Amino acid sequence: MGNSYAILGLGSFGAKLAVSLSDLGNTVLVCDIDQVRVDEMRDKVAEAVIADVSNPDAVKELGVRKFDVIILGMSSHFEDQILALTHLKQEGARKIIAKATSDVQEKILYRLGADEVIQPEQDVADRLSRRLTWHNISDILEFKGAAIAEVIVPQGLSGKTLLELDLRNRYNVTVLLLRKIGSLENTPTGPGTMLEKGDQLTVFGSRQAIIDLFKEE
Repeated sequence: MGNSYAILGLGSFGAKLAVSLSDLGNTVLVCDIDQVRVDEMRDKVAEAVIADVSNPDAVKELGVRKFDVIILGMSSHFEDQILALTHLKQEGARKIIAKATSDVQEKILYRLGADEVIQPEQDVADRLSRRLTWHNISDILEFKGAAIAEVIVPQGLSGKTLLELDLRNRYNVTVLLLRKIGSLENTPTGPGTMLEKGDQLTVFGSRQAIIDLFKEE
């Protein structure tokens, strides 16, 4: 059984997130002051309502405590976003994720009590810049001091087995998945597995160690 989410603000980000969460089996309520946007979502989510969440009475009527997470996607109307966040906190919302468009907005939202603040455009730009700079690292996700990354085996690691490379002990990097070059499926790995240039790996470990190992062109 999925979780329950309320998405307040139906711009491009909010609408796409609502559909994705609903498709994954979650219960999703969406809310916006624009009737056209709300009407477009009625058949895609559990509930779609027209309301101005900068108004405390509107927030109260939503019954925010029943949702596992509330996402504020109104960053283009920042004053309304601030008011909505304040009302949500007053009504006892469990967890609030707010969308920001700048570092200044992010700092303000955190100070006002947001549990998490995201900058989707900045996140995409950061990921693209890393991918373009680190040619063999297609994606890297950081959390709690470690990272999971999708990488391509460079020439320096090619022609060696996992036993010979001993990545876990020498570099604190663990190979989780291996997809041989030209294959569409993951390949079982063992100490004798030979890596070849162009193989795709999913690895876990120190962010800097991953970069140092796989940034080679």
